[in-house]
Amino acid sequence: MSKRNTQLALRIADILTRLNNGETLHLAKLAEQYDVCTRTIRRDIEERLLFLELQRDTNNGGYRLSPEMLGRFDSNSIERYSGLAGIKGLFPALDKSMLNTIFRPSGQHNFLVHGHKYIDDDMHSVNFPRLQRAIDEQRIVGFRYRRKDEQRHYTVEPYKLINYNGIWYLAARHAEKIKHFTLSKIATLECTFERFSADENLRQNIKKEESVWASEEKFEVVLKVSADVAEYFERRQLLNEQVIEKKMADGSLIISTQISHKTEITPVVRYWIPYLKIIAPQSLQNELAQEIKTWLDE
Repeated sequence: MSKRNTQLALRIADILTRLNNGETLHLAKLAEQYDVCTRTIRRDIEERLLFLELQRDTNNGGYRLSPEMLGRFDSNSIERYSGLAGIKGLFPALDKSMLNTIFRPSGQHNFLVHGHKYIDDDMHSVNFPRLQRAIDEQRIVGFRYRRKDEQRHYTVEPYKLINYNGIWYLAARHAEKIKHFTLSKIATLECTFERFSADENLRQNIKKEESVWASEEKFEVVLKVSADVAEYFERRQLLNEQVIEKKMADGSLIISTQISHKTEITPVVRYWIPYLKIIAPQSLQNELAQEIKTWLDE
């Protein structure tokens, strides 16, 4: 998470905690305490915390939580929501239903976010909340899934919605194994009434996985980063297990990363074209170049 988002998360967490404890908060005082402008605090209160339906004191302009909401949020739920406050656009549906899962006292929720949030994806806002509900209610789902030039039908037990580097996946059990399905490739989703018993060990293993392909053997990819964007890669790790191997005289960088599948790196390279180039393995760069050439020739 960037420094800006970290500061936002800490501020939101503190505001939520204070409201949850029954305090009445004022914009000017909050702005002074957090060293931000009143407009920023107003956005926190009136946009990011809109779901709280805060009461406004007409006499002194303060904001407070309604009596029936006091003490409802525990420390885990506050931490989870504050961490999401700065990345609302990442979610297809950050609505009341999703917020209910965030503030669930059990601490169990149906999504995970891994990696940096800078790759846009065509997320299915209709399927996302339906899958959330299916995971919550432990209901079996069926769908058609696009793989290259063919579509296959799958019937699965849904466990988690996971975001890896900006792309959403459904982690589901199929044929006794956990598989990851790209949400944008799922069509004709059918949520059945048939229930399944979730395996807690599988659920914990999903949480521990660092990538969709965590179970596969890793290999090294070496890239050259143009001097025009080098500062972004120096400032924070934009790749999993990123290592800056060398800084060239012209300001460009040679960086390496460990991946288990090409799909972990090709979307990143496409996003940064023409500023990123795969040096090794050369076959991966050739494959990507051919893909782009084919697209341009169409």
